[in-house]
Amino acid sequence: MDEDQYRNTYKEMNPTRCYFEKLLLLRYGNCEQANKLFLAEREAFACNDASAQQQCQRLIERLRANARFSLQLTQVNGPLPHAKEIKVQVGGLFGLQQLLAEKDLTHTESLHDNNIKFGEQTLGEQAPIHNIYIIINQAIQQYQSLEGIPYNEVVKAIINFKIPERKRKSKRSK
Repeated sequence: MDEDQYRNTYKEMNPTRCYFEKLLLLRYGNCEQANKLFLAEREAFACNDASAQQQCQRLIERLRANARFSLQLTQVNGPLPHAKEIKVQVGGLFGLQQLLAEKDLTHTESLHDNNIKFGEQTLGEQAPIHNIYIIINQAIQQYQSLEGIPYNEVVKAIINFKIPERKRKSKRSK
């Protein structure tokens, strides 16, 4: 299956795609509204609730816009390059979760703690981001709207989130 055909089929099969799909695919968190799909041996996530999907879309757009300067981008028109999108999704949601727990986001040691092993949970271990749907609803309740969230604080977690380096295979010498 070529990539254009895959994208077209993906859009047909998944009209309510999850805006935090990269976060879910990398196992950094969970969402009670997410529904896992399989297409051409690939995983995808759909949203079970149209209003929740719209909230997520508005939040991800605000996270991208507010993180623009720290990500060294002049403008944001939709999804970002892969690594930056992961920083925004994971760092943004983790930061929002920490903010709601009233933790200081200037020193987010847990984002650097090797013992957490983001994305590498085994069965029974808790992902760092507990439930996207609940976090967003708690934020709306606490700050009266998505616009009321202090994004300048959340951006600190986006900046501090370090994507784990890929383990490269060593070349064998003959």
